[in-house]
Amino acid sequence: MKNILLTFVLIFSFAISANLPENFSKYQSNFIFECDEPEKCFAAFDKYMSAPEVAGLEVDFYAINHNGWDTASHGISFYFKDADEYAASGLFYATSKAGKAFRDAMNKVGAELTYKTLTIHSVGVDMGGVTAESPVGLFWDLNVTNPAEFVPMWVEFSKNMEDESWNKMSAYGLQTHYLGNAGNGPSHNVWASFRTTQDALEFLDGMYASKEFAEYSAKAREHRRFIRSYMTTSLKMYNPD
Repeated sequence: MKNILLTFVLIFSFAISANLPENFSKYQSNFIFECDEPEKCFAAFDKYMSAPEVAGLEVDFYAINHNGWDTASHGISFYFKDADEYAASGLFYATSKAGKAFRDAMNKVGAELTYKTLTIHSVGVDMGGVTAESPVGLFWDLNVTNPAEFVPMWVEFSKNMEDESWNKMSAYGLQTHYLGNAGNGPSHNVWASFRTTQDALEFLDGMYASKEFAEYSAKAREHRRFIRSYMTTSLKMYNPD
């Protein structure tokens, strides 16, 4: 129990001590699902987002590519500036007619929720890109056993990559998973955003071939278990910051 509590304290400490760019959200609520009729799923959500109570929120509806973990095909992420915004959004979704209509529409087309998580940024770096112009994302989900060792190691590795010619990231970060871990799932995820799919692929080519990645990976495996990686493509950003 002592080790479990210590791990939680370390994770929490990294999360609250983060020095984040102003345009980064505090809380992020992620809903990952499988939808065989994506145009209908998108239409249902787009209608939900027309409600005045949520119309001003920052949200992303995206496709998930190269997902080798489960059958999820799409995701919706809400970006909240504070706890009040998170609470108000959740209450509206659970109690409003608009929320019920959206759930009914998703059920009608057979959409299945795969998992949902609440995450918070422990590290966030703005590389000068514009959110609305960076629709492509790369994600690596990890189960970190020793955040005190892993996070500084990852920060150093990421900083060393910033000036590489093949690195055209708009922004990148590391998130801590507060809720949604089933016990053997991710405790953290690493992400990077790009203007184009070509930029994302160039980044993968360069990173995986680099000496720095080989050295980092050898050290990091002592403190984390790799779970999965995937690419996302934004289909619509609402109020991108």
